[in-house]
Amino acid sequence: MAGGTKGYHQYRGRGRGSKVLLVVLLLLVLLGAVSFMVLQKYIVYNDDGSVKLELPFFQKDSDTPGTIPDDDINIQIDTPDPQPDPEPQPQPPVLQRLTAYHMPYGCLNSDPAYLLEGESAVVVSLKGADGALAYASGIDLPDGVRSGSADTLTHLRAITESDCYTIARFSCICDNAYAVANPAAAVQYSWGGLWLDNYSRYWLDPTQESTRQYLCAIAKECAELGFDELLLDHLRFPIEGDLSQTTVASIDRGAAIRTLVEEIREAAGISMAVSIILPASIGTDYSFEISGLPITVLTESFDRIYVPAYEDSYYWLTGVLPADFDRQTRLVLTTGYAIDGSFVIVN
Repeated sequence: MAGGTKGYHQYRGRGRGSKVLLVVLLLLVLLGAVSFMVLQKYIVYNDDGSVKLELPFFQKDSDTPGTIPDDDINIQIDTPDPQPDPEPQPQPPVLQRLTAYHMPYGCLNSDPAYLLEGESAVVVSLKGADGALAYASGIDLPDGVRSGSADTLTHLRAITESDCYTIARFSCICDNAYAVANPAAAVQYSWGGLWLDNYSRYWLDPTQESTRQYLCAIAKECAELGFDELLLDHLRFPIEGDLSQTTVASIDRGAAIRTLVEEIREAAGISMAVSIILPASIGTDYSFEISGLPITVLTESFDRIYVPAYEDSYYWLTGVLPADFDRQTRLVLTTGYAIDGSFVIVN
């Protein structure tokens, strides 16, 4: 009996040791599982398939190349400020074949609507050789230079705001009123005093700055009023008299005309056509040269050349125009009836 009891105690002792060992093993397994779960975020897989463990206290600073901490990602997208659409830039004029009607002088004194009926293009005279302006100008005019009433400006705007192509004609260098008001701007005798041509008209000196400023001011105002084209009359040196004893006797006349036209173009703007009208009497190489209008100046400085049909100037001009000159759009004949090409009906 005593031996059986001894064996029983030995058996129970072995059972408690096994349980302790099992508990220890379970704890180790649990600890390993927890450790695996905790350390899983620190397992790094390399490009070659290998695995390594990077614990926090072994890692380098967050700015180490190749590692980007999740909580440090900051993506910024710069959106440019919206830009306004660019303003349309003025373009040089595109000339078309011209069929125009020359409105009578004084048409601005009444409603011109009836004169515009059926017309696609019109020429309006704004200033003659006497120097008076036919409309109410906003230019600071010197004493003695007359301009129209307020109604003339209203009637003028009715023309420029119509569907017609509008052409402003004004006398440039031949100007009685401005010459008297500002003698320093005028052609004078070499010994003093205003020079008169054979028709008792005064002429301005285009080399004088005040002359150019005055004509440029008119050109700019025409552009602001809405005209499509400038038709410059008397833009030349006079051939109706002897200039040999004057203050303009020895100047380069062609260069003076070129300079004046360039300044008028700048004042009027790039989109406005700038043209010239020639007198009937000018018709030889000599007269064109002394007037400051050799063929190179005419063809290079002006968009169109207006000339009376079948007069001396017409025959000379058509004989010397270069072959590449577009006669259909750039040569405009003034006439009393419709003809081929571009023309202006003058009553």
